[in-house]
Amino acid sequence: MSTFFVPSLPDARDGGRLGGAPPVAIETHPLLSTHRYLLTLPAGCAGWATGIEVSVLLRDGFDIGDDDLVYPDMAMRALVHSPSPRGVRPDLGWLGLRSAGLTVPGGGGDVVPLVRIDDEPVLIQNEPGYGDAVRAAGHRFLFQIDEEGWPVGGELDDVIDEYLWGYGSVYFYGTSGAGGVVEDVVAGFIDF
Repeated sequence: MSTFFVPSLPDARDGGRLGGAPPVAIETHPLLSTHRYLLTLPAGCAGWATGIEVSVLLRDGFDIGDDDLVYPDMAMRALVHSPSPRGVRPDLGWLGLRSAGLTVPGGGGDVVPLVRIDDEPVLIQNEPGYGDAVRAAGHRFLFQIDEEGWPVGGELDDVIDEYLWGYGSVYFYGTSGAGGVVEDVVAGFIDF
C-alpha cells in the first residue's frame, strides 16, 4: 500500500516535517558536521517505522554533478531514531529549504507526493538495475523522495530555493530487525 507525504502548513514541531532544525534526537549526531537536515518521516508511517522516525540528511555543499550518487557512497544519508520534537538548531538544516510540515494529503485527485512510501520504487528512467548494488547488500526498498513533489504555487511555492538532485528522485532502502522495524536506512541511488 502506498503512503504519500506532501509539504504543508503550518510547520510541524513533531511527526512529519521538512527543513528547519532537525529533531533533538539527532542534533549532536556526528553526521551533522558534514551533512544538513532535510526531512523527517513520522513514526508509524509504515509497518517498518513502528515506534521510530527516519530523518534524511544531505552532504553539505552537494551538487548533482558530484560523484557520490550511487550506493554505498551516497551524499544522502538517513538516520533511524526515537520520535523526537524539532530542535532549536536551524543552522543544521539545508540552507534554502523552508521549514514546513510533511503530511498525508487530504482529498482526492492526482497528488504528486514529495515522499512516496511503497513496496516498489517508481522509477523515472525505468532502469531497475540502478538498485542492484543496494539490493545485493540485503536491503529492500522503503521510500523515495521525488522532486516533482515540490510545491510550485500557493503558500509553499518558496519552500525550496533550488532543486537538490536535478529534478529527480532519491530511493531509500533498509534492513529490518525483529518485528519488521527497520534498524538501518540507506540511500540507494538517484534517478533523474
